[in-house]
Amino acid sequence: MAQSVGYLVAAAGPLLPGILHDSRGSWTLPLVVLVALGAARAAAGYGAGRNRLVRCSAR
Repeated sequence: MAQSVGYLVAAAGPLLPGILHDSRGSWTLPLVVLVALGAARAAAGYGAGRNRLVRCSAR
């Protein structure tokens, strides 16, 4: 089930910038959206990759 949803989301990836390009007639907005999404993913990856120790709470 999760793989099916993942494929559906991945298939929409190229479609959405194309729709934005057709509606605006320019590649500026789709590229700005892609840069913003890339920056958000980079920030999330930076936070997830920190060197931290996860401690187990006492029972």
